[in-house]
Parts: sequence; C-alpha cells; structure tokens
Amino acid sequence: NPSTFKRHTLPSVITCRCYNHNNSDRIIPELMEFPQLYTPKITNTIRNRFLAATLIRPFFDKDFTIDEFCYGAHLAAHKVSQSLAAGDLSAIEDSLTPSCFSTVSRNLSLFSMKQRAELDLQLDDISNHYLYQIGIMMDDQPDEFGNYGRQVECTWVAQAFKDFLSLVDECGGNPMDVKRAMDAQGGLTVLNFRFIRDYSKNVEDSWTINALNYYKVLQP
Repeated sequence: NPSTFKRHTLPSVITCRCYNHNNSDRIIPELMEFPQLYTPKITNTIRNRFLAATLIRPFFDKDFTIDEFCYGAHLAAHKVSQSLAAGDLSAIEDSLTPSCFSTVSRNLSLFSMKQRAELDLQLDDISNHYLYQIGIMMDDQPDEFGNYGRQVECTWVAQAFKDFLSLVDECGGNPMDVKRAMDAQGGLTVLNFRFIRDYSKNVEDSWTINALNYYKVLQP
C-alpha cells in the first residue's frame, strides 16, 4: 500500500487573489490553477525560519539556508521565464515535475505571441522576491526497510516588470511617471513558484518545480 503523506503545516490564511478561469481577457493567462500569492505573512516568515533552523538543517540538509534557496529560485525563475517566452520547454523539462511540465506545456500552447512575450523577463527584471512558505511532508507509515519518506516544499514569490530599467530611463527616473507607465501595462508581474525536494533516506534529489504561475496585478 502506498504511504500516506501528511503536511505538517500550521493553518494559515493565504494572502492571495482568486483564480480566474476566463483567460481570454488576461494579459498573462494562467499556466496552472494555483493561488495567486502576493504579499508575505509575518507568521509564515517566523515559521519558515523556525523550520529551517530546527528541522531542515539538523535532519535533512545541513547546508540549507533561506537566502541560498531564494538565490537559486531567482535563477531558476529566470531560466523558466526565458524558456516559456521562447515557447521551447526542452531546456526546463528536468526542472519541473512531470505533472507540472504537462500542465504548463498544454496551457502555454494556448498563449498568443504577445502573451508569451510578457514572460520574457531578464534577471534584473525579477526583484522583491522572498520565501513565502515552507511545508514539510512525512510518511505516516515506514517503507519495507523501516524508513519514513520525507519531502520539503518551498513556495517562492517575486515581483517583476519587463524591461524595468529601460522604463525608468524613459521616464527620467520620475517615480510617478514610472508607476503610471507600469499601470498602463497591467502593473507588476507576480511570479509564484513552488519547489519540492525529496529528503527521504538513501534518495538523491534536487529542488524541482511542481507548481508555477505568473499574473499581472491589475489584469482582470
């Protein structure tokens, strides 16, 4: 019988927007059905640091730090964004879980060229990123060798705006002009990525994306 995974997470109210099924009017259509996270929660931030210090580093990964994870997530998000914008997912197939890859591939095929171009984000365009939430999953029952499966999920959020530095130059650095220009294009683009890693005994694994989405703050 397959082991049952249980999420050991504190109940929390996710600060998010509702999923909109009408993609035709969206600047960036949905790639997956995933809550639209935007602002951090202080309770999550405290809990993330607690879990990193008391569970992940002592028992799963002695080298894990939130800062290093966010740095890697930033690079991964840039790579994924470039592949999605180009419509070529071959370079990121190993970076996504099979189910995530299948869903993203199917939905990306419905994007127009203009919608795909919104995902053409450079590394400098992606900023204000942070670890939103850590989730730890443990098997209720051991396997035939007496080992308990254990996985960690990390949800990462970032804000971005395509060609942001060029826009600042065009507006002469005036913050009000920059904001008006951004609002005219749907405002900030928000990235939501969820990573998973299997830390079960005798398992070699790396961080893989199992959910992702982009959305414009001011889009319908």
